[in-house]
Amino acid sequence: MLLYKLGKLRIFSQFFQTTHLYIEITLMTLLKKLSMAAVTTATAFLALGTFVTDAAQAALFKYSFSSEGANGYFVYDTDTAPNPQYAETPNSDVYNGAVVDYKVDLGDYGVYEGNTGDAIVYLLRSEVNPDIPPEYDSDVFEFLIPSSEAGQSIIVDFYYEKGAFGESTELLTSVPSSGALIDVKPFSTDATDRDARGESVYQGNATTRIEKIPEPTSSVALLGAGALFILRRRQRQKTQLKMTTQTCSN
Repeated sequence: MLLYKLGKLRIFSQFFQTTHLYIEITLMTLLKKLSMAAVTTATAFLALGTFVTDAAQAALFKYSFSSEGANGYFVYDTDTAPNPQYAETPNSDVYNGAVVDYKVDLGDYGVYEGNTGDAIVYLLRSEVNPDIPPEYDSDVFEFLIPSSEAGQSIIVDFYYEKGAFGESTELLTSVPSSGALIDVKPFSTDATDRDARGESVYQGNATTRIEKIPEPTSSVALLGAGALFILRRRQRQKTQLKMTTQTCSN
């Protein structure tokens, strides 16, 4: 009778341990599914939020230039609308506030850095302005930036061959590989005409290029995917460890 009771007790103990293991594994699996669902949902939500945010972000381009005596860059927003005040001016568009970051290194003349400025695209054409000799016909990308001196600005002009912009005065997203002529002049903000331009402080041939500034669309999604991978790996390791421990105890 004693052996019979001991045998039943042993069977009951094994049954209890097996049931306990089954419950733990079931709970772990349930938690795993819930955690994975939560992480997946959070990842999708964050990715969606990033997509919506990026859709509203500015389309930024970086215009870089390099020459013997001047180099630097301008970052501008191509979504900037042209100033309607100059709509009647032929072959030109003025984009006030389009420049959001810039650096112009003019050597001995100074280094100019800031985060606001204007961009102007215009086409010099002798048939429009008789004062322009035909040999000076060109497409011009111009930047007007504030100077550290009160009442002064700096204008940086980049002259390209006629037709380089395809007869368009929209903000540029590409430039010819042939380069441009750079002309830098001081400009008085108190004046309203081109006579306000001073004498050139630098002229020379420059290499130019434009690149689109990448948008951080995938950073949040990648972070969420990485978190999901780590969670799944840790839960798998915990489950395997628990099963190994229960097996050894038997």
